[in-house]
Amino acid sequence: MALSLSPVLDPIRRRLPTRITPMTRLLALATLIANVGIMVTGGAVRLTASGLGCPEWPRCTPESWTATPEMGVNGAIEFGNRLLTYVLIAITVAMFLTVARLARSHRPLWARSLIIGLGIPFQGVIGGITVWTNLNPWVVSLHFLLSSALVLLSTQLLLRVRAELDAEASATGTPAPRPLAAGVRDPLSRGMAMIVLVTAWAAVIAGTVVTGTGPHAGDPGSPRHDFDPELITRVHTMPVYLLCAAAVVLLVRQRLLGDSPARRRAGWWLVVAIVLQAALGYTQHFLGLPIGLVLLHMLGSALLMIAATVVFDRHRARYCTRGTTVGAATPATA
Repeated sequence: MALSLSPVLDPIRRRLPTRITPMTRLLALATLIANVGIMVTGGAVRLTASGLGCPEWPRCTPESWTATPEMGVNGAIEFGNRLLTYVLIAITVAMFLTVARLARSHRPLWARSLIIGLGIPFQGVIGGITVWTNLNPWVVSLHFLLSSALVLLSTQLLLRVRAELDAEASATGTPAPRPLAAGVRDPLSRGMAMIVLVTAWAAVIAGTVVTGTGPHAGDPGSPRHDFDPELITRVHTMPVYLLCAAAVVLLVRQRLLGDSPARRRAGWWLVVAIVLQAALGYTQHFLGLPIGLVLLHMLGSALLMIAATVVFDRHRARYCTRGTTVGAATPATA
């Protein structure tokens, strides 16, 4: 006779939220910040040569789950980064539970929360493979790129939650569905938004190869790419130049179209992110890759991914608001 879990799960399910609230927005923001934070702290582990501070996974050592005093500061840094993963798990679980009962009416929110939550343990497994392969640069790159993908999804999640709350706040009666990509747009602006996201991703991917070729391996004995550093750096700048061109064309086109304030803000924030990231990139290159600037450059890559995702969503997202409560009118039924 099959054992049913409904008597156990149903009371828990009935206690979950049935509407989107400012707390939902706060948790979505916390999810984004935590995913950016884990990228930066992971970079700090590598830049301080603490990548093998805990030489085993999932244990820290064959005998201990935690770092020991004999392992010194490198063990403490690496183990501290592992502990932050549990903070991120707690935040993502809380985020998922706030939208769990909105699975039918707000499927995009539910799906992104679920994927982000599943991505965290998968990220931990890749981290373990990174340790087992002595910080192989290709595996380290995959570790960083998965974090970038989670930042993209977290940005989209926050945008959609904010859109739902803004639509409710500005409505005088029952909120009508409002597209996230509201405002004047044409094929050129939509095309530039796509190029912005694609070239931003290409720049981040090439940047991980540059990092795998550089001196900050995470451990003195870890392998490095055999690429020529100057050549691979030039390859890294190629998608950046395309990104700059697409951003300029997009801004000009937005001005000619008299586009919405939200889109104009997204375009200008993208320009700010590009300028700051380029300044950090060139400065760190000519100064010999000092640790502090490299860490800021890694933070800049996360901010660039956020800015490019916002631009993309503001021009191309198909999402329409559905109301803040379970069973609210959807774009299909409104």
